[in-house]
Amino acid sequence: MKEIVARALGWGFAGLLVGPAAVYSLMLVVLYRDPRCAPGGAGVCQLDIWINLTLGAIFGFALFFGVTVIRGILRARRGDA
Repeated sequence: MKEIVARALGWGFAGLLVGPAAVYSLMLVVLYRDPRCAPGGAGVCQLDIWINLTLGAIFGFALFFGVTVIRGILRARRGDA
């Protein structure tokens, strides 16, 4: 079980990088596609970057950690480890 948790922590920390990168990329697409955000628009584009990136880091870690733990437990149960 120690190996599974150690591996999951490693992937969880990778999720700390991937989560915010994915959220930031998605925010750029939304800003690009929204006509209100175009130059000369009304200026009502308000995407709070820090909240979104923080949530992306938290959920990125949780998603990568959780999936790795579940995969590790299933692999150990099958005897593939």
